[in-house]
Amino acid sequence: MTPTVQTAPVKGQSTPGETAADTLLILSNLIPIAGIMLWGWDAFVLLCLYWLETAIIGFWVMVRYILLSPPPGSLTMRSAFVAMAACGFFIVHAGIFMTVHMSFLWAVFAGRWASRIHSPTDFIRLIVIGEALWIPLATSFVGQGAMTLFDLIRRFILHWPVTIDIASLVSGFYKRIVLMHVAILLGAFAVTRIGASGPLVVLVLLKTALEFFMLFRTRRDANAAAVSRKQPARGGGRAET
Repeated sequence: MTPTVQTAPVKGQSTPGETAADTLLILSNLIPIAGIMLWGWDAFVLLCLYWLETAIIGFWVMVRYILLSPPPGSLTMRSAFVAMAACGFFIVHAGIFMTVHMSFLWAVFAGRWASRIHSPTDFIRLIVIGEALWIPLATSFVGQGAMTLFDLIRRFILHWPVTIDIASLVSGFYKRIVLMHVAILLGAFAVTRIGASGPLVVLVLLKTALEFFMLFRTRRDANAAAVSRKQPARGGGRAET
């Protein structure tokens, strides 16, 4: 007897869980406006926030790959070990990329912070805690984790065809870095020349719009792939009746 499989969501339709995760991600993207208007964040603090968000996304990319890359029913200790080995390479590669990126941000935008930050401990104390970056970072971490959790529920409880391809996952990660940070850096250069907070707010809104455009496009493609995988099975069921 063929096991019952839950129906995948209609293409373009969001589940309540996805809506909750999207809400958290929207909040994490709009909190910087409060930081700019109320706490006096400058361009360097905002760029540090987005740099740290990239590390959060990279962490959840690895979690998704380890748990969701094996085909359904083939998750074993061996496959998990192979995935973790691939993630080790990803950590080294992405770590080098992010180190070079931070070096560029520091050289161009650090300004007054260069005389106050002399170690990673100073960075955490003055930037992450002192400028309250931990608030949007925690919200982003929970939002990204919720999206991963919902995919795990679909895969292992609802038995929907959720499979992660490492090539598309990693290429999507780097594509996001390039697109997001090129736009952010161009805006930051404009802000440093104008010297006002208004352009920073516009920069946050543009970054939020771009991020959610990429998120919804990825979700649309994933839903379309899930629907296309299920169509032959449904067709076979109707033929039998």
